[in-house]
Amino acid sequence: MERGYWIKSKPVYKSLTWHEHATAHLVLATGIAGMAVLKLFQQMHPVQPVTVLYGKYGQFEADYSDTLKMVVTEGLHIYKFEEDLLAQLQVLLRDSHMGLRVYVAGSEGFIWDVVAAAKPFGIQEMDIMKEQADTLSRSVYCVHCKAISKYVTTNITSCSGCERMLFVRDHFSRHLGAYMGLMVDAETPGEWPAIEEIYP
Repeated sequence: MERGYWIKSKPVYKSLTWHEHATAHLVLATGIAGMAVLKLFQQMHPVQPVTVLYGKYGQFEADYSDTLKMVVTEGLHIYKFEEDLLAQLQVLLRDSHMGLRVYVAGSEGFIWDVVAAAKPFGIQEMDIMKEQADTLSRSVYCVHCKAISKYVTTNITSCSGCERMLFVRDHFSRHLGAYMGLMVDAETPGEWPAIEEIYP
């Protein structure tokens, strides 16, 4: 890899694989990431209890719920809204026991929403198996007003809070679950590069 290309702060995502020594498994996915869940079950079907929370929504509206019903015969829950899925996640984590392993597949925004929802229950980001699927769009944190704009696909975007035009940096904050966005024309007012879609 060329020098300077690798970004230390950018998360590295891998394909989901079962934790052999878990006491229970909790799998979360949305939209096209249902395929990642199917691949996970192709590896084996764990002897430990498995719960799958699947959201049949997403930017591309892919829906694997019917196929998942054939593969995940017990413990499958399907949601139309992310807030309902995350609320159920918190209910399950509140009653969970030592040895539970958490897996998540979906867009980067969804992955880090799950990380944030799990954190109050003592589950660290590094302990969650993560696979990125669906869109490459980014969540962007405005360093000026602290608003987070979701599903950004371009190098420059309008902040959902203060409406400043922000340059989307490659620096990622695990604490915020977002990339940093800075006012694009702070030094040269009214001048900014061409807007390009680079995170489809």
